[in-house]
Amino acid sequence: MPRDARAAPHLGYRDDELTRPFAGYFRPEVAPVQDHVAEVLLGGMAPTEHGYEAQDAPARMSRPGYDPVETGWTRMPSGTTFIACLTPMPGVTAGMWDWWFGWHGSDPARYKLWHPEAHRLAAWGEDRSGLPGLTDRQRYQDNVSYVDEYLGGLPQRLAIRFVDPTRFGFTDSPGTTHICARVGYSHLPVLAGWLVHQVRPTDDGAEMRSRFFLGHPEVIDVPAHAVSTPQGKLLRTPPVRTAANLVIPHLGKLLIPASLGRDLLHHCAAEMNHLAGFLPRLHEEFRGTP
Repeated sequence: MPRDARAAPHLGYRDDELTRPFAGYFRPEVAPVQDHVAEVLLGGMAPTEHGYEAQDAPARMSRPGYDPVETGWTRMPSGTTFIACLTPMPGVTAGMWDWWFGWHGSDPARYKLWHPEAHRLAAWGEDRSGLPGLTDRQRYQDNVSYVDEYLGGLPQRLAIRFVDPTRFGFTDSPGTTHICARVGYSHLPVLAGWLVHQVRPTDDGAEMRSRFFLGHPEVIDVPAHAVSTPQGKLLRTPPVRTAANLVIPHLGKLLIPASLGRDLLHHCAAEMNHLAGFLPRLHEEFRGTP
């Protein structure tokens, strides 16, 4: 499991992190969520009919306009927890987000800029920051970001496996980007769902349409070094993996707590709005640095 050897996971900046050239952008408190998100969080879960599955995302999100639920969450009869979050971002472009996803994962101090009250650690499966000639997308696509963060007050150890969005079914569009990934755990070879962040242009900048599809867990084949617990190493052996995949999909509703939809909506809305507030300045200053 790739991990930054300089420090254990922790919130906030320590003395050595305060010397980073971008440390002036760190704020110890996350910005409040936008008003429309706060209203949804008070209103509760959306009707089940407004949710959909991950395989439907490319067709649904490629339409002009908006879905019936752009911000909210629901739990579907299939066991999928569906979360949507709309974040208007004045002054931001899709290219800034491609740069951010390729730039932030090589230093936990960069990752903490995103959500100072929740993010503790980040490390790449393959750190490509020093490789010349790569595009921003090539730095994160087909790569794994291992992150430690709080979600709903509970620590999570996650593995975000970014994929080329065209393989997921999206097509390139001028001024728009799609960040797509399988979501799983860094200490277990288990996938738990998908995420999609669509950033498309608006009259005053851009808007991010985030979608999460969580449920239907599966055990995957990963290298031995990609898991860090005895249980994880056992699960990756072929006989156990085969047996587990016969059982674990039926446990999706038990493995995904009822509070996850609300907690993840709040987390996504907070971190995206927080970073968007200074992303144009950060991008302008550091876009040429590895």
